[in-house]
Amino acid sequence: MESEVAGSVMDETRDGTTRHEPSAAGPMPSFVVIGAQKSASTFLQDQLSQHPDVEIPEGEVRAFEEPFYGDGAVEALPSLYVRPVGEAVRGIKRPDYLGRPEIPARLRAHLPDAKLLVVLREPVARAVSSYYHFVRHGFVPLAPIDEAMAHLLAGEWDRRYPRAPEVLAYGRYGEHLERYLGHFSRDRLLVFDQQELIKHPQDSLRRAFAFVGVDPDFELPPRSVRASNTGVYSPFRLRMLRTKNRTRFTYTESLDRRYPRRMTPWGWLYNASLVGLDRLVLSHFDEGRPPALSAPTRQALTDYYAEDRDRLGAVLKHWDLSPDWLRTSD
Repeated sequence: MESEVAGSVMDETRDGTTRHEPSAAGPMPSFVVIGAQKSASTFLQDQLSQHPDVEIPEGEVRAFEEPFYGDGAVEALPSLYVRPVGEAVRGIKRPDYLGRPEIPARLRAHLPDAKLLVVLREPVARAVSSYYHFVRHGFVPLAPIDEAMAHLLAGEWDRRYPRAPEVLAYGRYGEHLERYLGHFSRDRLLVFDQQELIKHPQDSLRRAFAFVGVDPDFELPPRSVRASNTGVYSPFRLRMLRTKNRTRFTYTESLDRRYPRRMTPWGWLYNASLVGLDRLVLSHFDEGRPPALSAPTRQALTDYYAEDRDRLGAVLKHWDLSPDWLRTSD
């Protein structure tokens, strides 16, 4: 979420303003990985980037979100690319785009011919992963998982932590895809199930390559097909990483956005030390699995998504897609 690129398109400054370099000559992106958050969109991005005829920047591009939209970020998108015009198909990734209601109309206005790629994940598991992701980056409090989900379901954190509603809302895939279909024809979207993408990456990537308009028979080296963005669930690691983020970023008073600090040499050293400690030591003691939900909490989340599952099932028929998790009660 916060490894967003902004490269030459945008640089967040300490006071919250943005700086945009002049746009490089060349076409706009022709495809966008729009979601879903915490559903292997980074994995898809990583694999797409290895195709010789694809250029997609690392990280996430937020040009269509406030406060960047309308401040020159969209017009500056071509400056993200270094390869000559016509040498590669251009793309960007931002998984939050699927769940933000204002984005489809903006993409339609600026990228009317764009092809949109979506990866979906079982929504309860996605919500748990998303919660810990938001904890790590300082946007919601750390609490036992059942207690946290109870607060989120009841909306009790919404006022103090304005990004808290995203944890659950971003998993209402039926609602979000219906919104996109109000702006783009069905043939402009390609939807994947996370389980199939990870289990059968070459088959899925062949579809993705063909969809964006490059040679679908290009095969990645086996060792390059690997999962990305392993979650952090250890309370100790989460507390340490939150501390690290507090030294690296300045948060708005409302806790809805953060901006890089101007770091002193000692600040960089402290930050690098925490990162090194986490990656080289603590990560080896984290099993990388979230704590189990209690039966009542799991049922409450299943009920929360029940209506949207029905909507999603109807929408996914357009792509002949019916994930295992959609055919079960959980």
